[in-house]
Amino acid sequence: MLGNTRIRQLVTDSQLIDNFNEECLRNCSYRLRVGKLIKPGGAEVLDFNPEDKKNWLCSLWWKIGMSLFHDQAIQGEPQFHVIEKRYELKPNELIVFQTREKISLPLDLSASYTALDSIAKQGILLINASIVEPGYDGYLSGVLLNFSSRSFYIKPNMEIVKINFSRVSGGVDVRIHENVTNYTEDLLEKAKNYTRTFLDIEGIENEVIGKTARRVRRNFVFGGIVLLFFLAFCTIEPVIYNLIWHDSWVPLTSTHIEYERSLQTRREMQIIDSLIKKVDSLQIKLDQQNVRKPDPKPKRRI
Repeated sequence: MLGNTRIRQLVTDSQLIDNFNEECLRNCSYRLRVGKLIKPGGAEVLDFNPEDKKNWLCSLWWKIGMSLFHDQAIQGEPQFHVIEKRYELKPNELIVFQTREKISLPLDLSASYTALDSIAKQGILLINASIVEPGYDGYLSGVLLNFSSRSFYIKPNMEIVKINFSRVSGGVDVRIHENVTNYTEDLLEKAKNYTRTFLDIEGIENEVIGKTARRVRRNFVFGGIVLLFFLAFCTIEPVIYNLIWHDSWVPLTSTHIEYERSLQTRREMQIIDSLIKKVDSLQIKLDQQNVRKPDPKPKRRI
């Protein structure tokens, strides 16, 4: 593994690290800084340090002019924005980054880059820590995932990963790794495969909300239909009663109950009348018996 003296010498002699910053150099590693951010979906690029502001401004004016003349924005092209302050990476969100530094490895060197311990302790996971093959010439990239419960802020020139350089024993005579011509465009294409949140939590939430809303709407409609049916039945029932009850003497629902109650009351009244008549009859018989009964006291003679 190369120390900082050898790394500094290779930077001077063979441009090992483009955009080299002495403050990012450590004893046996170099801390790579974030240069660009590509949002999942590949629709937007956030540039912390645009390499050519003049060309960027010309491209921006050209896009504005084309959108004005055609009355619509250009479709299918990513939107480039310059960030001067910071980017908020919310919990469970993903972001693709491209390093500001460019690496140019000779055939006798390889490299590996991993997440910084200070970044990992804040709940930020570097998904694709990797090994850089000998002979590689270009930028490096990675995918950051916020596993914490708080937002993580990515600032301009922020140190994001560290890279170590190692000597390859035996040497390499064939370049197996093919360098990418336009690294940013390649990242944009790959970023289309990512969702904005880990495991597409946002998509799952929207799907659950949609299913719940559809189920509530379906139950609401079904309950409304049932309620309308009962209201209609209660409204039509008297009409049906008038048509059926008076013509065919077939009682319905509450009318049947009222009819049974009236019959029961009539039967009870008949029983009471019968008992009253019996009581009156007995009273008459008693009165007749009292009339016929002789006076027990004898008449006194004078």
